[in-house]
Amino acid sequence: MTTAIGTDQFGVLLRDHRRRSGMTQQQMADLATLSVRAIRDLESGRARRPRQETARLLADVLRLTGASRDAFHEAARSHLPSEGPGVAGPESCPPPALLGTTVGREHEIRSLIELLTVDQQRLVSVVGLGGVGKTRIVREAAGVLREGHGWTVIWVQAAGLAPDLRELRRLEPAVTGSGRARGRDVLLVLDGLAHRVEGSLIHDLLAHGPGLRVVVTAPTPSRLAGEQVMPIAPLPVPGRALDHDAVALAEFSSVRLFLSHLRRLRPYAPRPAATAAVAELCRVLDGVPGALETTAAWGLVHAPEELLHSLTRDPERFSSPPAAWGPASGSGCGAVADSLAALEPPLRERLFALSALPGSWTLDEAAPLAGTSLADTAATVYGLLIHGLVRTADEDGRDRFKVLHRVRSVLAGRAAPLDDGHALPAGYALPAGYASAAPTVCAVA
Repeated sequence: MTTAIGTDQFGVLLRDHRRRSGMTQQQMADLATLSVRAIRDLESGRARRPRQETARLLADVLRLTGASRDAFHEAARSHLPSEGPGVAGPESCPPPALLGTTVGREHEIRSLIELLTVDQQRLVSVVGLGGVGKTRIVREAAGVLREGHGWTVIWVQAAGLAPDLRELRRLEPAVTGSGRARGRDVLLVLDGLAHRVEGSLIHDLLAHGPGLRVVVTAPTPSRLAGEQVMPIAPLPVPGRALDHDAVALAEFSSVRLFLSHLRRLRPYAPRPAATAAVAELCRVLDGVPGALETTAAWGLVHAPEELLHSLTRDPERFSSPPAAWGPASGSGCGAVADSLAALEPPLRERLFALSALPGSWTLDEAAPLAGTSLADTAATVYGLLIHGLVRTADEDGRDRFKVLHRVRSVLAGRAAPLDDGHALPAGYALPAGYASAAPTVCAVA
């Protein structure tokens, strides 16, 4: 038989368990991906009834089991709700924990925050190649908005949502009512949208929730009316002239990120002879954070020179981390194939032509090979930049561009036919839900 628990019991239990574990409020907040203020309010009783997912995270951090865990959850359920109806529905979940260090994304995080606050954009699509760091950037920005601006953040893993997003109906009371009831702005994040969606529900939510902002992360723009597209490019990579200048190389975020992962496995600075290999690895991996991380994971058994030698023979050699490390980041040729399949056939063919250009190139140099006018070439490169398949290459102060190495590798081995008569490498199928008429490229207003 369950007995009634006093309204302050959860705060008492949380404080007692935390103190017995030897954790400070800050340490608990960091491990549970909550704010110190949230922990303080829960312990003091000012915040009542945490969401079920919050209670589970706290129980995991405290390593509660058996009867202690049951009592902890019962105390959480006994409190009066304060987060608004529907927030703890099955479609919502806490933002993913930020493990490791965010390197070289300060400008992107700041830009996203300004889009949502200063510019008051209500619908933003953060797009880019798989593994480029879209979720991390949005997670960092959401944390600033929650902690520094007092926003309510509702995070939805969107990969499995239906095209009409009908699963979001259960979130409607929280999304549209939380801001009005509590005088707060609400950020709804749809993370990992895998296909084009019908935007009527999102537009209804925006119309009925004056304080609502929606951020979507996806490989390509969603083409929703009023959408502001924010493309995420790979990290800058060093030119070859700097290969033996360790000080100059350390200024590049791609090098810093690779070394930060490598030093967790080998806690010492690379040998001077390996400096050039690290720089070349960053170039070969296009500065894509997910690819840098998974390749660095193999640094426990391979020196940088060996990693580079293997990659030149097999670009997919290190696209997945060792089995003991964890799941793949989704930054390999599969991610490239997904993005290629979403291109309109003419744009894909122009990309194939551009991949024949060695190194970096200007629009003037690309136009003859692409067989289009300068204006059409600029539109083509714009679309490819949005899809994350081409990157800028600021090597001599001019606007230069280059096709990503992994994209070149995929296009060079086109063998398996697409449904429109084009091809992808053997073993890479067209993602489910893509018709032969791929979505057109959105223009940024």
